[in-house]
Amino acid sequence: MTKKRIYLAGAVVAGIGLMVFIAFQLKPDGRKYYKVKKGNLDVVISSKGDLKGEKYTEINIPDALCNEELRVYQYKLADVITEGKVVKQGEYIAKLDESQLVNMMQDIRQQKEKMDADLRNIVLDSAVNLTGRREDISNARLDLEYLKIDLEQSKYESEAYQRKTQMSYQKAEIGMEKIRRDYLLAKNRLKLQVGRFQAYVDQFQKRIDNYQKALGSTIINAPESGIVMFAKDHSGKSYGKDTEVNIWRPLIATLPDMSVVITESYIREIDISKISIGDSVKIKVDALPKKTFHGKVIKVANIGEDHKDFDMKVFKVVIRLDESDPEMKPGMSANNDIVIGSYRDRLLIPMKAVFSKNNRTVVYLKKGGEIIEQEITLVTDNGTFGIVDKNIKSGDLLLLYQPEEFKTLAANSEK
Repeated sequence: MTKKRIYLAGAVVAGIGLMVFIAFQLKPDGRKYYKVKKGNLDVVISSKGDLKGEKYTEINIPDALCNEELRVYQYKLADVITEGKVVKQGEYIAKLDESQLVNMMQDIRQQKEKMDADLRNIVLDSAVNLTGRREDISNARLDLEYLKIDLEQSKYESEAYQRKTQMSYQKAEIGMEKIRRDYLLAKNRLKLQVGRFQAYVDQFQKRIDNYQKALGSTIINAPESGIVMFAKDHSGKSYGKDTEVNIWRPLIATLPDMSVVITESYIREIDISKISIGDSVKIKVDALPKKTFHGKVIKVANIGEDHKDFDMKVFKVVIRLDESDPEMKPGMSANNDIVIGSYRDRLLIPMKAVFSKNNRTVVYLKKGGEIIEQEITLVTDNGTFGIVDKNIKSGDLLLLYQPEEFKTLAANSEK
């Protein structure tokens, strides 16, 4: 009985030893092999983006606040609702700070009050001046009447006296005409002066009216029902309380229509030439991890721009999804894989099995108990798998590591 136990224990130990030996033969250093086979490969350029409606309603700074005559070119958002909130038409969205408008209107009112006083003084002075000139005209008319009587009575006098009386009358007529002309000139001059001051007053009043109209427009309400998405600044941050919005970029928020969904991505300048309008895209929405969506590139920017998340110029690419989803919300993050190459039924090898040695691309084949270094040419790769056309066949076993002896050979050859 004891001998049987000894034999049994020995057999178990031998079996375990054989399994360990086989394991080390199949998985050197605990690593795996890969058996080459055919498959499909998509070469993609990946990017991040946010979902938004292709069509949307803009919510801008009201026109009354964009009037350049106000001389207020930037407004602070004094208060805003939470982004993503569902609102109905006419509901409150934001309020713009009105302090600049109030201060400017007070200054204009003070200037208008001074101008009103100046206008009243000019009107009064004009009335006094013209009244005096009208009296001068009346007096000159009376003098002329007196001289006319003298002229009529002079016919009974000598010719010299008649001549003198006639000259006095003519001189009075000329004086009368001059007084009348002076009156008309003064009247027109004072009329222009009063009109000029009245125009100033009217301008000030118009500006005050514009400020009052602007003050009535500082509360922003929804033009229609929808989900509120605030605009973003140059750094990509959404507008919020205390954000400054200028009248030349008046967009405050949008109400996107999510029946047709797009996502905008930024592609590095070294990759943009690989992308064309119409390229297929696979989209994964972070908030909907169990679903995969598809779409197409519908727009590629012609001009590059700087972006805070990149160290080189980037180009905006717009992708339209083939279908929407009730669970999609504007602003959700999406991962976009733009397919720039699609290969079917080709020999695939993992990029973990590919190594660079002496400016050559090589793999290591397991054939029986021998390891062979094989130079290959990659047709293309997607970072995870690559395609080969020759020197590798289906069923080959590739090492997913570089054997130590080949590392040594590489080091010696480099010396």
